[in-house]
Amino acid sequence: MYVMTRSWEKYRHSTKFLGSGSSTSSKAPQFENAEPALIERGKGCRVWDIDGNEYIDYRNGLGPVTLGYCVPEINKAISEQLEKGIVFGHPHVVEGEAAEMLVDVIPCAERVKFLKTGGEAIAACIKIARSATNKSRIVQCGYNGWINCLSAPGGSVPAGIANSQPLKGIPHEISSLHSSLGWADYEAWEKFFAENGKNIAAAVIASNYAEIEKGHEFFPFVRKLTEKYGALLIIDEIVTGFRLAMGGAHEYFDFMPDMAVFAKGFANGMPVSAYVGRGDLIDSAKGIGISSTFGGEALSLAAVKAVISFYKQNKVIEHLWETGGILWPQVDKLFKKYNISARIKGFNACPQIEFDKTELGSEFFRNSYLNGVSLYNVSYVNYSHKEKDIDETLQKLEKAIASI
Repeated sequence: MYVMTRSWEKYRHSTKFLGSGSSTSSKAPQFENAEPALIERGKGCRVWDIDGNEYIDYRNGLGPVTLGYCVPEINKAISEQLEKGIVFGHPHVVEGEAAEMLVDVIPCAERVKFLKTGGEAIAACIKIARSATNKSRIVQCGYNGWINCLSAPGGSVPAGIANSQPLKGIPHEISSLHSSLGWADYEAWEKFFAENGKNIAAAVIASNYAEIEKGHEFFPFVRKLTEKYGALLIIDEIVTGFRLAMGGAHEYFDFMPDMAVFAKGFANGMPVSAYVGRGDLIDSAKGIGISSTFGGEALSLAAVKAVISFYKQNKVIEHLWETGGILWPQVDKLFKKYNISARIKGFNACPQIEFDKTELGSEFFRNSYLNGVSLYNVSYVNYSHKEKDIDETLQKLEKAIASI
């Protein structure tokens, strides 16, 4: 049995100074004395809390860690850049080099600009779309970070936010310009564009991980719809980029958006995002005031270069699919074996764990932590998960499921 006395005591102390105990709402621990409240370090596919408890990790920083913690090649690139400096008053050479490497591996990328977070980059693309089309309305589908709070009920919103109107902190004048439509709800999309198409600047879509296979038909459908009504198509590749494929969902499903946003996976945990796409659109950012002091921060961009090289040399995408294809179907079988009303849905590279009852999910996650496995409702393998780690994970998860 894991003991986590120090972890929870120190976490509770931190809430006196750190708002809500975490700057990222969905990272705040929920299961007292079962979940690691404070992580101290990570290595490969494992993390340790401050009590010394070890966990095989599938949260991966909620997605950014695609290769594993403390990968020597990535750490070396960051350390070498650290000796040269972090941020400068002119572009550093690494900024253009990283952009060129992204253009080489992302199908829709004619040009690239960097920011620090995915939500920030989505906001940049929305502003570009409104400027380019001279229209105001935005249609959102799926989870694009806290910027989803702008849209009407029905969309995905961050952890801890009630999905109802009026959303606190959002004036009606702003929320009225943002609407949410469901994944692969063809009739609703047709109707909304028929009624509002002349005012729609862009559709912003993040994949639905549980039903992602519908992307084969849905993405081309929306592409044709946006072209018909003169709107832009922005694809949120924050999770799917460097996971389904290096170029994300639009590479995997073979369609071409006007712009796409990458974050999380392409720097193995370093804080950087990129908005990419048609050259004229990305170039227009300067003229409409999209700029950030830390957009060209060199440590993160050195990591981007090293990560892209690592992906090419080590067939990372293949590993994520193959290893996920071993683990998640076996977890699904364990649910069936013990008559647990839960299932694994979606692609094995980014599956979603679904439960018929919320309390059942809570018990599963709690038991998983107590058996040394750290999971999330969308969990990932990373490149550091090897066969022995998968075997150990399945042994631990069987104990967790059997004890529900």
